[in-house]
Amino acid sequence: MAEEKIETSLKKETSLKKEKKPKSRAFYYIDGILIRLLLIVVLIALLWNWDGFWKTDIKILKQAQETYFPIKYEAEHLKTTVINENLKMIQQMKNRALKYQQETEEALKAVEAAKEEVIAVNNKAAALLRYYDTSRRIIEKLKRKFSPDELDVALKCNSVECEEIVKSSSKAAPETYSFK
Repeated sequence: MAEEKIETSLKKETSLKKEKKPKSRAFYYIDGILIRLLLIVVLIALLWNWDGFWKTDIKILKQAQETYFPIKYEAEHLKTTVINENLKMIQQMKNRALKYQQETEEALKAVEAAKEEVIAVNNKAAALLRYYDTSRRIIEKLKRKFSPDELDVALKCNSVECEEIVKSSSKAAPETYSFK
């Protein structure tokens, strides 16, 4: 019984092998042609989209491109002119940006210088106001200590500001004083 099963299984295998027809040479020939055509199509597609192919210096290839593909050839060369123009514009924009940056830095330096000048003027003004306040206090003490005639003799003023301070005029108020 086991032998019969083995024999029947062997018969089935051999019959299956006999049913499969081997591929003919024509199929292999057509298959090879199709694969080659596919590779050629892929190669042409790669060359068609490759920019370096259209910007070649090889005379024969360049003439073939101009003769057989004039529209594509012109389009690719227009791309290069547009790219060159864009590069020029980008360079101009960079130069402008650098110029504006330098102008901004110079303006910031000028602002810093002006700020330092204002600080110096404020320090000078604060010192003058302290001197003014001190002189007013001294004069007030002298007014209490001396009579007006003795005060005139003790204080000899040579300027208008001094006399205004001695007389306690509103013109001599620190709020109205202007620094020059």
